[in-house]
Amino acid sequence: MNARHLLKSLALVAGLFALGQAHSNDDCLPTKIDVEAKVAIVYDGDTFLIGNQYVRLTGVHVPSSSQHLVPPEPLGKAVAQAVGELISRSHSNLKIEYDQLKSEEGKLFVHAYLEDGRNLAQVLLENGFALVETRLPNLRHVQCYREAETKARESKKGLWQYADKGVPLIESKDLTGERAGFQIVRGKVVLAKQGENYFILNMDTIGFRISKEAMALFNERDLLMLQGKTLEVRDNLTYYKGTMFSLLEHPGQINVLADKFYAEQAKLAAKQLRK
Repeated sequence: MNARHLLKSLALVAGLFALGQAHSNDDCLPTKIDVEAKVAIVYDGDTFLIGNQYVRLTGVHVPSSSQHLVPPEPLGKAVAQAVGELISRSHSNLKIEYDQLKSEEGKLFVHAYLEDGRNLAQVLLENGFALVETRLPNLRHVQCYREAETKARESKKGLWQYADKGVPLIESKDLTGERAGFQIVRGKVVLAKQGENYFILNMDTIGFRISKEAMALFNERDLLMLQGKTLEVRDNLTYYKGTMFSLLEHPGQINVLADKFYAEQAKLAAKQLRK
């Protein structure tokens, strides 16, 4: 579907979720609030200026309203506007919770809560205006975020009402260079093998690669068994010299491996707490 038409068709309803309450989920609650701060500027649905510090939500991908000269992603401007409304209703105050990776390249990564206690990422996910994007080692609230995305997908909310038109899920055969950036790609694995420097996982139009360092989180046998199977992979895709590719970081990015991976990570976290 044409991104411009999608933007227009959803812009009128994007702000309605500001009135809704997120479903109760204990995993969505903060472990502790590290700081309360006032938002000076809402740049995007997931990026804010607090004081002189750029702050970004962790655990989710929110459609971008703009990236320099790159056109906005579908629904990006509408989501940014609606998030601005949510924060305004919260008197520009956010309660901030840090994760394991607190900052990088000048940005703080946070889980954010409105004055009424709602987890902002959860609200976005449940309304179909964000996708789960786990960036290790930040695994806090991942159970909550995955469940919230699933609810939106099953209800065909937000972006998910256009899943059969390539947003936010695209068939690998339909991938073109214009679809670089964060995507969920569905396709049949035509090749799965260990290469000299990377594990190779190819669909018909895209090559996924897993570095030797990242392979510590994967089971090679599980990966080899993916050949011939149809699956979904989520990541930031890069288009270079006529080829689409992606470097995967963890099994949670592959739908058929995600449940097992996140369950193992939860057990490890619980074990660390008992020490």
